[in-house]
Amino acid sequence: MAAGESKPGHRIKNNLSVSTGGRVFAPNIQSDHSSGPMTISMGNKTIVNHYGGAYEKKLSGADLKNLKAIHKSKSKEAAEYMMEYEKTGKKRVLLRERFINVRITEGDSSEGEKAEERVIEYGKIFSPVSGQSREPVTVVTKGLAGMGKSVLVQKLIYDWATGAALSEYDFIFKFPFRELSLLSAEKKEINLPDLVKQYYPEIKRPASILANESIQTLFIFDGLSDGDLEVDFNKHIVHRDVSGAMPLGALLVNLIKKELVPKAAIWITTRPGSKNGIPTEYISRETTIKGFQDQEKEDYFLRRCKDKALGRKMSQVVKRQRNLFFMCSVPAFCSILFSVLETVLKSMSAENEIPQTLTEVYSHFLVCLILFQEEKLEFVDKNKQVKSLQSKRDSILALGKLSFERGHLKDCETVSFSVEELKQNNIQLSLVCSGLCEEAKGDKSNYSFVHLALQEYFAALYVFLAFYNQNKNAFGRSFKLFEKQGYSQICKEACDSAIKGGKRRQEFFLRFLCGLGTTKSQDILEGLLLAGDGKNKERDDSKKIAKFLKKTLQANIPPEQTIDILHCLNELNDISALEEIKTAFNSGSFSSGTLSPAQCSALAFVLQMSEESYQELDLSLYKLPTIGIRRLLLTANSFTGIKLSGANIRDCGLKILTDVMRSPDCKLQNVKLDGNNLTYKSCEQLVAALTENHNVILLDLTDNNIQDKGVSLLCNALKHEQCSLQMLSVGGNKLTSSCCKDLADMLSENKTLLELDLSHNRIGESGLQDLFKALKNGNWKLQKLGLNSIFAFEFGIMGTYEDASGAGIICDILESQNCKLQSLGLAKNSFTQDGCAKLIKSLKGNQTLTELDIGSNNLQNDGMTELCDILTEPGCKMQSLKVANAKLTSECCVKLASVFNIKTLTELDVSMNELGNDGVTELLSSLKDSQCQLQRLGLSKTGLTDAWSIDLKATFAKSNQLVELDLSHNKFTDKSVQRFSDFIVGCAKLKTIRMEKNRFSAKGYKTLEDLKMKKDDLHK
Repeated sequence: MAAGESKPGHRIKNNLSVSTGGRVFAPNIQSDHSSGPMTISMGNKTIVNHYGGAYEKKLSGADLKNLKAIHKSKSKEAAEYMMEYEKTGKKRVLLRERFINVRITEGDSSEGEKAEERVIEYGKIFSPVSGQSREPVTVVTKGLAGMGKSVLVQKLIYDWATGAALSEYDFIFKFPFRELSLLSAEKKEINLPDLVKQYYPEIKRPASILANESIQTLFIFDGLSDGDLEVDFNKHIVHRDVSGAMPLGALLVNLIKKELVPKAAIWITTRPGSKNGIPTEYISRETTIKGFQDQEKEDYFLRRCKDKALGRKMSQVVKRQRNLFFMCSVPAFCSILFSVLETVLKSMSAENEIPQTLTEVYSHFLVCLILFQEEKLEFVDKNKQVKSLQSKRDSILALGKLSFERGHLKDCETVSFSVEELKQNNIQLSLVCSGLCEEAKGDKSNYSFVHLALQEYFAALYVFLAFYNQNKNAFGRSFKLFEKQGYSQICKEACDSAIKGGKRRQEFFLRFLCGLGTTKSQDILEGLLLAGDGKNKERDDSKKIAKFLKKTLQANIPPEQTIDILHCLNELNDISALEEIKTAFNSGSFSSGTLSPAQCSALAFVLQMSEESYQELDLSLYKLPTIGIRRLLLTANSFTGIKLSGANIRDCGLKILTDVMRSPDCKLQNVKLDGNNLTYKSCEQLVAALTENHNVILLDLTDNNIQDKGVSLLCNALKHEQCSLQMLSVGGNKLTSSCCKDLADMLSENKTLLELDLSHNRIGESGLQDLFKALKNGNWKLQKLGLNSIFAFEFGIMGTYEDASGAGIICDILESQNCKLQSLGLAKNSFTQDGCAKLIKSLKGNQTLTELDIGSNNLQNDGMTELCDILTEPGCKMQSLKVANAKLTSECCVKLASVFNIKTLTELDVSMNELGNDGVTELLSSLKDSQCQLQRLGLSKTGLTDAWSIDLKATFAKSNQLVELDLSHNKFTDKSVQRFSDFIVGCAKLKTIRMEKNRFSAKGYKTLEDLKMKKDDLHK
């Protein structure tokens, strides 16, 4: 059949057969343009519009280039300005001047602890991550209402149009879901080219573009949760022709399923928990917008305010109000708060009017809009304010009713209304257009609130006004006969309903509902409340509301709703519950038992909201459920240190912590993760965190299971120029000599590491030899090296011990001219007497070593005598000497006492040596007359009895610097209790004294325990 000869309804029939694996092309239609629709049947299978429909002649190269330029120019023009809503109404501002970056993470944090998250730059949202060869083709970005999803879309389009991002795409088409919902009501069916042409009239032949597989196209569907468009992946017809008309929901499904334009990329933004969910199998990448970080919150007010002094004042006010500062992660809230503070801070009574809660902010915002609309002034006297609100009372009540009935009774996520509905409900259009609502693009007959929180505020305001002005329960339940009517009952009913139904979307609504029960909020809104009956009611129900909220906290409610209740208490300015939690945390009361997920959520909330500056978050005190660990780890960026000793967070828990560490706001410097069953997989996460976070200076990974592979990964991070780590502990991690070459290479390049602890790993002589090659190089900065228990035990015939000490290697290190070590730990290496003698000789002339631990080695009295001779030589700077369990007896104590002549000595540990009363007395006799400033003394398990305690007070009379004393595991009885009591009370700086495992009775231990009442800072 010749081109152009077909008629409508003409049937073309080809009866062809083909062998398995063969190809057939039929029917073959050639034309510049053919019109459809066309249905092709193959056997009993029907494919709708497979090759039919309207086809356009292919664009020439020159035409395509020109069309791209026009489209980019139009897109730039459309995205160049953004709308700001303030008390004067809408205002156009340049996007590039206002845009402030938001934090975006890859992965859905709502999926629990298994979710993988990493920070991603907004311009690389379609770039493949390391290890992936393919670019993501369907990206879903989630974010709470007002978090900046639409502005982010606009910025990315602007950057594409100006050549700054997404250069791989030839065309980008954006469609707001809210407008598509209105369009679907007008047009039951539409094809993709017509949809493109409706939004982008400059695209004259969209079908030819969409059908061309060499053209890269990105479709953006903004605000999936904002519209009522039905997107059903279970019920739809397959459409593979771009020109085929279909319902908009079906069009979207076919695009996502790659039926229509297989090579097109798709970006969808939505709120979490949207009813129109997209199955995960069709999503290439899922991202979440977390909003502004701390620095961006400050930048917002400074950048938007023309008066720089006022901008700085705004920033200071917000930082003081932790509740508001926390909410400022939401850009839309920043916009509303800016409008409020701009007015309040210019008024005469600014200090009294500064809002402290979310409800007060939105109440002020409503007043600001109405005053400017009525008076064209930023602030007026109270009488004019009341009159202005009275003039708008009916419209506000009616608008609130629409929001409540559709948002809560009909469960609509986004409330929209037409001009006709506004007229029917006697709502002034001027109120709607004052900055509260926005119109659909190109359609001035439909409106919706500019922000979900405003929608929820009006819904709550309606419930509040319906009760006080109309004596009505908006939830439908009538008050019982003789039942005392109270606003607190309304709040309780709403709270119970939200908890029972599990509706987290009502979070803002509940906060506003409770906040409106305070006198301050009602004073702001004076003019909306009717006089008469309303005046006779007890309007301030905040105490009653707080009472049932606290009672609700005691119930077994989900952790998320615990946070909601605490937010509601904040709206009432009731901080008693927060103070109770804070006091329990500071006093350690929580450590007595396992914290429930709700308690963990409450504690996390308190730590985030607190204005106190906590130095260290110590979670090693608590028994935490997995979800509790997750919630508390998210607060870590507010601390300078975190301690998780024995918390068993495992690799999945560490992933959460490293995500926090990679945040620009993270203040963590000290990270203690000992005893958490971590593997090398955790080190992969730590490497990324240490590379990005240059604040961390201490990392303790003792007693985990990272093994050689984990250490090798950490060495890569430590080679990074910007890595600032100074202290690394990897003791007890099943390391072998295999990792020592990587450690040696790292030490040769690293410029910051000062302390390295490799204790309790069997690195042996070969591993130590590799380290020595690096240590004799003058470039290394290491000052403290832990080598306790690093040699493998080897047994010969009949179980005799074979000396494999490697003492000679350590001697070479100490005798090296380049040795800069100040601290050396060599305990538990089973050095023989000869090995100890070699080590002692290598210390001769060493003037850098200040700390030495040679305990649990075969030092014996002779070795101790030689060591004392060297340590008492001029120039020795020894500060800490530990010789515990070194097979010493009382015979060496006369010589050992000479160490007190070292003026720099502050710590001596001779525990687990059989010194006895006489030996210890001899040792400490010279302490009375020395200039030594001893602070810590270890005498545990030295065979002391009551007889030694007789001269206890006199012995330490001049040692007024003593801070720690260990007398545990000795033979003291109740006879010594009074002497110890007198000594403890008289020792001004003593902070810690260990007395456990002695022979005191229960009464004796109680007497010592009672000393805490006399010395609050004493630990025993």
